[in-house]
Amino acid sequence: MLCERCKKNTATVFYEENINGQKHSCSLCSECAAEINSGDNTVGIFPFSGFGGLHDQIFAGLFGFNDAPIKKSKTCSFCSATFSDFQKNGKTGCPKCYETFSDELRSTIRSIHGNVKHVGRSPAKFRKNREKEDKLKVLRKQLKEAVSDENFELAASLRDQIKAIENEKKEGQV
Repeated sequence: MLCERCKKNTATVFYEENINGQKHSCSLCSECAAEINSGDNTVGIFPFSGFGGLHDQIFAGLFGFNDAPIKKSKTCSFCSATFSDFQKNGKTGCPKCYETFSDELRSTIRSIHGNVKHVGRSPAKFRKNREKEDKLKVLRKQLKEAVSDENFELAASLRDQIKAIENEKKEGQV
């Protein structure tokens, strides 16, 4: 698809907005999108008003960035990346960055995925481990309740179930 503005280059930026039921869309090459983002919107092919700050608005909304200044001194101890590096290219430097910038990334990940905890499909190996961890958590809670209620027969049964699952996990890791 060709750029709607210059009609020469391949369109790589696709913008669509729906304001009060009126839909507007356009397809631009990266050069035209950069020109429009810089304020040179003299061609008049955009009958809608929201396109002026396209780049900033899209990436701010998509990645959850706000205009609040980020501490410049905070860097990843493993790869030396800064949060501003992530803001520039949309990628973390390494897995350790997720721990280092957890506070800053939490709102970003929530805005993109709707949650900060993975709830979708996962490989069978990891799913089994997670199911075991979840079951252990429930059993430990039930064990605490049984002990506080002085129901020692139930507590002994729950303890044995917990040990069996923990032994399964240890055998699976060897």
